Amino acid sequence: MYHYADQLPEGTILSGFDICIVGAGAAGIAMAQRLANSSLKVILLVSGGPGDRGAPSEARQSLYQGTVGEFLRKVDPVFPQRSRLNMYGGTTNHFGFWARPLDAADYMPRPGYREVGWPIKQDDLTPYYIAAHEFGQFGPFNYDDMDFWRSVLYARPFDAHPGDKLEGAIMRAQYDENLHDFQLQFRDEMERAANITVLFNAHLLTIENDETQGLVKELICSTIVASSSAGGAPGARFRVRARTYALACGGIENVRLLQLSGDLGNNRRDMLGRGFIVHPLLTNAARVHFEKPVSSEIRNFFREQQIRLKPPPNTLGGPREVGDGDGEYRHMVEPLVNPELVFEYLMFNAWGVLAPKHKTLLDERIGNFRIILYFRDEGSSAIVNLNWEQTPNENSRITLDRRRVDPIFGQPLAHIDWRLSDTDKQSAVRALEITLAYLRDHGVVRQEMITDVSGGADCWTFPPHVGALETGDHHMGALRMSTAPEDGIVDINSRLHRVDNLYIAGSAVFPTGGYANPTLTIVALALRLADHLKRVLD
Repeated sequence: MYHYADQLPEGTILSGFDICIVGAGAAGIAMAQRLANSSLKVILLVSGGPGDRGAPSEARQSLYQGTVGEFLRKVDPVFPQRSRLNMYGGTTNHFGFWARPLDAADYMPRPGYREVGWPIKQDDLTPYYIAAHEFGQFGPFNYDDMDFWRSVLYARPFDAHPGDKLEGAIMRAQYDENLHDFQLQFRDEMERAANITVLFNAHLLTIENDETQGLVKELICSTIVASSSAGGAPGARFRVRARTYALACGGIENVRLLQLSGDLGNNRRDMLGRGFIVHPLLTNAARVHFEKPVSSEIRNFFREQQIRLKPPPNTLGGPREVGDGDGEYRHMVEPLVNPELVFEYLMFNAWGVLAPKHKTLLDERIGNFRIILYFRDEGSSAIVNLNWEQTPNENSRITLDRRRVDPIFGQPLAHIDWRLSDTDKQSAVRALEITLAYLRDHGVVRQEMITDVSGGADCWTFPPHVGALETGDHHMGALRMSTAPEDGIVDINSRLHRVDNLYIAGSAVFPTGGYANPTLTIVALALRLADHLKRVLD
């Protein structure tokens, strides 16, 4: 059901809910969708409005201003506002839903590289990854089935050589805005669900707790009134009360809200906001030249392509046809004579990358990484694009900048002091060394470095140079999941260790980041959290 906070009188108290979800991006909408039509009464607080598309209003986006530390100022000075959207659907409005699950090595502590790991196992997330796949209509959960991908991409990775440290890996993407904009995909379901109240123009200000700070009592919220002169002004304040609360406002704002609420959930080691990680990028790291043009099959592996699959019988409610194998997805290449037939297929994009083998990561003691090769048309040269895992670093953190406040509510802005360590630099240097050695073994005769990776942790090629270090828009790690309270902020069910009825949905809970884009894992964890709440609250 859709409702509007603008219609609430000042001082209204909304109560009687089992779950209050704050934030309606990938995590919040995924949770609400999973809980729709259940026995639980849910309220979803949305900063934007039902018609949000593309970009947020200037007033709402102004709340996402922030300040940055010295290093991030060199890389991306507008990172806090550029890399996130304050609107219905959140940053799903500006992304292509690049998808891949975490690798096995991403879950593990790896002595010599990093001690931290995930307190849950890969198998714990697999069923939720499969369910999350449906959000992008990505077809089978078969990233390791290279025979399947050879067939649908008309491609193959480089031939395997003895001693190869790299291998092919698959990425997917969904560019249909009716799917990757989650508020569009689930609009009708959210509006019809009798147990879901979607409350628009609802902005959380602070979290009120009992005297022990171990139990959330209510949320203090406000509307925004549009103002032609100032862009926005505080509107009516209201309160929301529920049995359980879930923050799903993104990897930066979740931290800021806890800090604005008296450092709620912090542990003895002062880890609230610490360990903030993103995916560092070198999109133009090097240029390589091959002895002869690379075959079209190999180039196809690295070329992003649209895939059209016929799902197994009844997956989309369609009739069973002769030739449909049980549980098999059929690759369709015939032209669509009738455009309406598109609804019978799953359509998404896919392509291949190079990634280190599991043994390589253990032997080399470096971060996980992926390489995209962008070939020139004739296939004799390519640009090397590197994206890699950042080591959790307690000095890379989010705090409040009490000298700067937002222009509407006057609350302190987030200060993001993102840092790379010597370990991160070594991961990038060694990843490029391994990649260039691999490519020389597969036909490269000349290489040119575009990015300067000499020097220590703070010595990089910075913008506006073509080979500059960049930041992926993936905010992870500042509310780390851990088994013991002294090692992180949330437990294995994403509940704050020190607060009985407050949970975190989103990538802030990631102990490690791997190299994969995080949205598929965000959705999987959100679905897992929704199922957990069903069990404990029903």
